[in-house]
Amino acid sequence: MTNLKSGLALFGGTFDPIHYGHLESAKAIEKLLGASALKLVPSFLPPHREAPGTTVEQRLAMLEIAVAEDEALEVDGRELVRRGVSYTVDTLDSFRAELDDMVPLYFVLGFDAYCSLHEWKHWQELTKRCHLVVLSRPGFTAEIPAEIVSWAEDKIVDEPEYLMESGCGGIIYVTLVQLDISATQLRKHFKEGKRPTGKMPEKVIDYVIEHDLYGGRSSSLKREPSKEKAKC
Repeated sequence: MTNLKSGLALFGGTFDPIHYGHLESAKAIEKLLGASALKLVPSFLPPHREAPGTTVEQRLAMLEIAVAEDEALEVDGRELVRRGVSYTVDTLDSFRAELDDMVPLYFVLGFDAYCSLHEWKHWQELTKRCHLVVLSRPGFTAEIPAEIVSWAEDKIVDEPEYLMESGCGGIIYVTLVQLDISATQLRKHFKEGKRPTGKMPEKVIDYVIEHDLYGGRSSSLKREPSKEKAKC
């Protein structure tokens, strides 16, 4: 494993499909935290949402394609290998076992997920394994449940530097300029025969089309060949 003295950040999700909203947020978080690495961790079976419509192999392939030319990001498929319900606390235990206790471990989650944290397995134990980095989401507003507010009160810090001093225990709220892109929206585009150029890497789009992942009219989505000037 890479030298992780400056910490390891984890960005989980179904990534069905991966898009620039995920990628840009992940890179911004890595820079903000000064982490040695950020790993995208695809879930096998998320406990609080519908199961992905694509296979494990297909989602992993899309992720590998997306990060192939980006040294800042890595893919970790341990939840796919472990199978079963992908409980965050189990994944954190797995990563924590590989790290020195003083190496910061950051778990990134959206504000919407944070508001349902009290429904997660052993949720009050999470900060004994990592720091929580809570991202705001475009257009999403909600009131944090009282039991989460009470639990988090003595754990919240204002600056990421405070998190770097220990391996776990803190919570920070982060507001990023995020791209308003959703995987649901992209699946709809593919199904309707619309190529979502600019919303996800072109090579990932090509993979989706080649494997007809979301029921789209593939023939209408293929990239047009570049036009060369006519030779005299």
